[in-house]
Amino acid sequence: MTKSMTGYGRSTASGNSLTVTAELKSVNSRYLDIKYKLPKMASSLEPSLKDQLQQVVSRGKLELTVDIDGEGLRNREISIDWELAETYMDKLKAIRNAFGMRGDITIDILLSQSSDILLEEKQPELTELPDLISEALQGALQLFIEMRSAEGAALAKDIRNRIAGLQSMLQELKVLRPQVMQAYKNRVEERINHYVDGGLPENSRLYQEIALLAEKGDITEEIIRLESHVKQLLHNLDKEGPIGRTCDFILQEMQREANTIGSKSTDASISVIVVSMKSELEKIKEQVQNIE
Repeated sequence: MTKSMTGYGRSTASGNSLTVTAELKSVNSRYLDIKYKLPKMASSLEPSLKDQLQQVVSRGKLELTVDIDGEGLRNREISIDWELAETYMDKLKAIRNAFGMRGDITIDILLSQSSDILLEEKQPELTELPDLISEALQGALQLFIEMRSAEGAALAKDIRNRIAGLQSMLQELKVLRPQVMQAYKNRVEERINHYVDGGLPENSRLYQEIALLAEKGDITEEIIRLESHVKQLLHNLDKEGPIGRTCDFILQEMQREANTIGSKSTDASISVIVVSMKSELEKIKEQVQNIE
């Protein structure tokens, strides 16, 4: 099933003393790029969250935000390392005495020296947190995948409609090809006969050269390759898993074949079809940029 790289999902899970909300969103990217916005108490869970995301997402720039709330967070304690505080106080007094400085050593001065060490915030026991985060993430992922799948289906439908238009253009080219080649050959012969008095004998070597010249403008091979690429493109749209890069490569090849047809042909009717074909290929390519 075709999936878009754009998606959004948000879900909440509640436990005895905590409520966890997970929000997941993504935009287009060539690779899988995941950005996490986690509370400090949940930072150790990042590897586990990454594994869960990588199991279902292959491409896209993702952002996972986790918010935690509840009574479990408000039951916090602050502990003071009295031994460390006394050590800092003694050192500060020693510095003051060594330089003959005056003034009191206030609590602000003391805390400014080592706020991270002096005050240690004890985290509450949050044994239910990993399961709640996983539950919230799974709920967000489900909504996220549903949105990606729905948009992917819309993209695939539009691409198929445009491919049908390309197939019609290829049929027109197949009909025009022999007519254009014969008309080209006739024009060359007429010009030669105009300048060569009495015309050329039927077995003239120049007629063989005319035929070879006409063959160089033949677009049969390009049409066959384009038809093959169309089948591959349709086949990939029905495949499971990531298909964006494969489809992008196929479209590059189709654009190259269309350019070759345009450079080979001097017929105005074929040129018009080629211009329309290149326009449709460009539109399909823009849609494929959104596919995972």
